[in-house]
Amino acid sequence: MVFSYDTKINCNFNFRYSNWSFILENSTKLLVPSHSLIQKEPSKFPTFFNPAAKLNRDISIRIYKNFVKDRKENISFVDTMAGTGIRGLRVANEIPSIKRIIFNDINPFSIYVSKVNAILNNMYYKCDFYNKEICNFLSCEFTFDKRATIIDIDPFGTPSPYLDCILRSIQNSGLISVTATDTAVLCGVYPKVCYRKYYGSPLRTKYSLEIGIRLLLSCIALIASRLDLYVQPIFSHGYRNYIRTYCKVLKSNSFANKIQEKLGYVIHCFYCGNRFVTKKPYQIMNCENCHSKVSIGGPLWIANIYDKNVVSDIVYSFKYDYDGKKSNDFLKDFFTIALEELDDYPYHYINDEIGKSLKKNVMSIATIIDILKKNGFLSSKTVFATNGFKTNASLNDMKRLLSS
Repeated sequence: MVFSYDTKINCNFNFRYSNWSFILENSTKLLVPSHSLIQKEPSKFPTFFNPAAKLNRDISIRIYKNFVKDRKENISFVDTMAGTGIRGLRVANEIPSIKRIIFNDINPFSIYVSKVNAILNNMYYKCDFYNKEICNFLSCEFTFDKRATIIDIDPFGTPSPYLDCILRSIQNSGLISVTATDTAVLCGVYPKVCYRKYYGSPLRTKYSLEIGIRLLLSCIALIASRLDLYVQPIFSHGYRNYIRTYCKVLKSNSFANKIQEKLGYVIHCFYCGNRFVTKKPYQIMNCENCHSKVSIGGPLWIANIYDKNVVSDIVYSFKYDYDGKKSNDFLKDFFTIALEELDDYPYHYINDEIGKSLKKNVMSIATIIDILKKNGFLSSKTVFATNGFKTNASLNDMKRLLSS
């Protein structure tokens, strides 16, 4: 059923216009609660909208667009927690090859607002709307012969209660995008809660955001393997109070049997800053560098977290759609760093911790990377910290090279 723009006026449209604002995000028109544009932490009521998540959505569009570019079958996108409908409507507007956009939210008013926004963008004809609890919605609507191509979940807190349902509802070679906003749990503030929800122990370190992402990936991979599925990370990133990962899901018993090859542990010494990765943490009690007691994080994902072919395609795509916007410049630089990042190293260093260790002025990231590379080591920037870098050099190697 296709609605015209005027239909919204007659649909029991009893919003108080003084409390609502019209905005434009890229090419998508949106009606949002006015207070969500000024509050530090947007409220979930009457419906949730976070303007600060625009970068998150920009990254999503790039990844979704690349994922569907060579697909011929009917493609569906599912937003399990729609809020105002902004993510799904941006998909509808910016990726025309996705023919079916499905919105769900347990808040009935959110679905009402999503419908209004779909009408505003003339996209109601390709949208379906549901007002259900997430697992109920996924279990009922996506049966064996009608699974989704892309499923997105962006909860207020942990996604762990919904991972089973999402993995059962995605088609073979489909894509799931999962956000976790309980970063205090994943970054080491509540280790017992983290172990209960994500089956791994966190580390409260300078690089805890990356540890959190790898704990989330490990949890998704373990649940998938129980269902004879294998997850292949496409991209992962995080900032402050959220982390987000994109995974291709494949039906494969043989790959699922090899999941332990992708999991391991990070050993960290809080006294000297030494860190390394191991497959078996047993009997590792003291730091090999200073002999202090070490902390162990994991099990977590220790393999690559980017599909470099996908990232390379995304970087190349900026060549054709550059419109002079600063956001495009930032995104291009962001994906370029990811393309060059040593993403199979599950930790990174911060330049000021190296400076503190050497008791000298902090060096720039570019200088540190240049020195390490000139001395035969691998090194790169990381998307997880603007002042962070990755390397295969040991802490003692860095101290030796950077102190001179």
